[in-house]
Amino acid sequence: MKKVTYFDVEYANPQNKAICQLGLICEDYDTGETLYRERNIYINPEDGFDDVCVRIHGISADKVKDEPAFPNVWKEIECYFTNAIVVGHNVVGADLDALVKALKRYNIDVPELYYICTLELAKKYVARYSVQNFSMSALCQYFEIDVNSEHDAFDDARANSDLFRVLVDIYDINIDSCVQKYIPHESKVFMSYVSNPVVRKAMSEFYGMIRGFSIDNKINAAETACIIKWRKDNQQYSKFKEFSSIISVIDSIAADGEITIDEIIELQSTVKTFLDVVSTAPVTLATQILDGIMKGITVDGEISEDECKSLRQWLYDNIYLSGHFPFDKILRTVEDILADSKVTDEESAYLSSIINELLNPVDALKTQINTVDGKRLCLSGNFAYGQKSDVEKYIIERGGFIDSSVKKNTDILLIGDCECQAYSNGTYGTKVKKAMEYNEKGCNIQIVKESDFFLRV
Repeated sequence: MKKVTYFDVEYANPQNKAICQLGLICEDYDTGETLYRERNIYINPEDGFDDVCVRIHGISADKVKDEPAFPNVWKEIECYFTNAIVVGHNVVGADLDALVKALKRYNIDVPELYYICTLELAKKYVARYSVQNFSMSALCQYFEIDVNSEHDAFDDARANSDLFRVLVDIYDINIDSCVQKYIPHESKVFMSYVSNPVVRKAMSEFYGMIRGFSIDNKINAAETACIIKWRKDNQQYSKFKEFSSIISVIDSIAADGEITIDEIIELQSTVKTFLDVVSTAPVTLATQILDGIMKGITVDGEISEDECKSLRQWLYDNIYLSGHFPFDKILRTVEDILADSKVTDEESAYLSSIINELLNPVDALKTQINTVDGKRLCLSGNFAYGQKSDVEKYIIERGGFIDSSVKKNTDILLIGDCECQAYSNGTYGTKVKKAMEYNEKGCNIQIVKESDFFLRV
């Protein structure tokens, strides 16, 4: 179930963003089932009204003077935000910012909030020349979505729910990959750094990797060397407070050249503090941690019975990842191996090979390409051959077709050599992940490097 809350607010002034109206629609996205009743709530903001805001939404101090204040309303609507994905247009800069300002003003605890912004989605997927601008009214007009009354919080929430579904359906958007964790404005300086998805992924996987190291309750020389190498590779980020604390812990525990289990636990705790402020969707974060765990248990070249059983327990503890690649495949493999509660040398080697394929998909899945005539190709990354348009022209001239995104009937996912450099050590993009997910479900999408492609076609 995906609990989605469409959320829009109107506020009395741009300074405090004191809310005077909010609209809420909460549903199970997969089934369309309504989870809580739709709400159109007027609020006494207990603050001054700005004339510009009044002209926009038509709500005046006199209109809401007898309405409840925010604390009374929050008691009724908190459930709409609990374990939900909040969807709105410019939802961070406007709606969630106003919500958090109200919560802090009345000394109410701010819950953990996750969101998807339709403004961000539109800018990413809708061609700039197609629309006058990326306002919700312009987008609704473009997609022929009815808006009853613009700048009415409830009507905007309703229109936004339609816009979101249209964007997802037309552009085949993976919702899970779009979810972000809301970070209050005061954390923005640090978040401008961790917003880099490569750095976020590296940190999440590092956390998983050191968990993998500790599974067998001992840390060997290869694992110690791996931690020291990670510290060296990431020294450039030590100017950031949260990161420098991790560097300091590594320096401390590795000073004598040997790292103990107790020291690994200390390191895990420090890294977890970093992850608590990282803007990453829960499923994405857990999947990256799983990648790290798999790296951790294979770094020394063998997987013990204890490591295999502990990996299975982690998978059971995170069963909500079912359906998200590569969770299902690794769980099936581990359960088959542990069916007799033992792990032979052959089974250990087999599990290692499966994990290596999952962590290094480009090399593991490349196949012979003889022709592109009549085949559908999707391009990912930057190409040494030239611009993407040059590669597309090359393919079309030879009878191929271009898919803008990976689909079930895509024949080939072609990855630029410049991109492949970033795919080492299991770091790969969403298009590769999508192709692997489809292949797990019976599709046959060939994943090929640019250099192999031009050598063979």
